[in-house]
Order: sequence, then structure tokens, then C-alpha cells
Amino acid sequence: MRVLSIQSQVIYGHVGNNAAVFPLQRNGIEVWPVPTGLLAFNPSYGPPAHRSTTPEEMDAWIAALQTRPEWNQIDAVLLGWLGNPRTAEAAGRAALAVKAANPKAIFLCDPVMGDSDSGLYVDPALPAYIRDHLFPAADIATPNGFELEYLTGGRIETLPQALAACDALRAKGPAMVVATTLKRQDGGQHQGQAVLEALLVNGEGAWLCAVPDLGEDLPKGAGDLFAALFLTRLLKGRTAKKALLFAMSATYTALRDARESKAPEMRLEFIQDLLRAPQFLPDIERVR
Repeated sequence: MRVLSIQSQVIYGHVGNNAAVFPLQRNGIEVWPVPTGLLAFNPSYGPPAHRSTTPEEMDAWIAALQTRPEWNQIDAVLLGWLGNPRTAEAAGRAALAVKAANPKAIFLCDPVMGDSDSGLYVDPALPAYIRDHLFPAADIATPNGFELEYLTGGRIETLPQALAACDALRAKGPAMVVATTLKRQDGGQHQGQAVLEALLVNGEGAWLCAVPDLGEDLPKGAGDLFAALFLTRLLKGRTAKKALLFAMSATYTALRDARESKAPEMRLEFIQDLLRAPQFLPDIERVR
């Protein structure tokens, strides 16, 4: 199995492709990583000496890759941080080229654009471009809670609001939406603790999956890791519900390990066995 992963790349830390490639490989999937930008580290540490990939560079890379016979055997495209509409346009061309060569390939679009603690951190024109131009071709979208609100234009404080927002995104194209890091006023608890939830909505129903909320100041890149792990299980033929359980469990495990180790970054290399077989069992319930 092969995945074309189009995301940012850092020298230090685990965000973008640095959070996605190793977990995919550890689960037996070949990855072709395409950087949308190169940074010293994620910008939360300070100025990262960022260099963006130009659309011309990406087009040239993709054109060269299409000369390989293995191109027709790519099973999925994973889009993450794109930064601006021009890069997003080139990434969209790459995704469509994969789908043209293999119509069964999965196109997962993670609309990386911001978070509740940092706000929007991409070109302000990018969210609308993703919604209106990439989502129509995507099979799956995995926004976090902030991104779901930003893309749908309303606050999400209850489960009915979260379901309606996911339905609104599905109407843009993706058959499946997985909204992560939801914190609802009507949310539940896990063994007496506050929880962090992910809501999966597809044509078969909706499932809410919860893990204990580990609090603030967690390492960046959890959303990138989640999207890669979720895609891993779908490529292995698992149901969306089982893929959700696996991705939530392994991502929670990575964040809990970082918190317990007082590490500023996820320590993926140290917990690599748990990226294949996590032991924590999240709560999950069907909500529609």
C-alpha cells in the first residue's frame, strides 16, 4: 500500500509529515512525502525560518513521479498543511492525478488552518479555497473543532450543532467527516474526567468517541498524527468506526506519553509499538 502525503516538513519536532510518515510506515504503508514547506520547527516556538514550496516545484515533482509505474498503485492521498491557495491548488492537482490513475484511491483532506489556542495561522483566503475547491473532490475531511466552526460559520457547543456542522461539510463533497478535539457544553465524562471527543459522520450514521482531556499546552501535531492513523486503518480494510477507535487510542497514547515525560514534542520513536497496537480503549457510542 502507498500513500502520497502532502504536508509541511520540519527539521525538529513532530508536525505535518514528521507526524504522519513514521506512523504510516510503522503500520506497513509506503509513503511518498511531498513537502508544502520546510520549517526549522513548528511556529509555536518562534520564527521557524520558513520556506514555502512553490506551486511550480510541486507540479514538477508530481509530473516526475507520474513517470514511475508505481504511481498507478498509490492507494491514498493525505493532504495536510497547505499554507495558501496557490499551494492548495497544486496539491489539488496532485490529488486529482492520483484519483485519475486509481479511481479507488482514498483522498483524505485535513483542512489544517488553525486551532482554538492560536486562531487562524494560514492565508485568510485558504479556508474558503479548501471548502469550495478541495472538499468537492475529497472522500474524507478531518477538521478539528476550531476548523469545523471556521468552515461552517457558527459556534459548536452541543452535539446537535456538531452533527449539523459535519452534515454541512459533507454537503460540500466528502462522504465522511471526522471532527476532532470537540469540547461541548453537553459533553460527557470518562471515569469522572472531562473528555475530548471526535465525531465521525458518514452515510451510515454518526459515532462519538471520547478520551480523557489531558488539558492545555500539549505538543503540536496531534491532528496530523490522528489523520494518518485513521487513514492507516481504512487502508487495512477496517470499518470507519474501528479506524476511529484506533486513531483516537494511539493519538491519546502519544499525547499522554509526552505529558508524563514532560516532553515538548510527541515521542513517536519511543512509543512506536503502541502506534500499531495501542492499549487504551476509548469510549464510543452511536449518536445517529
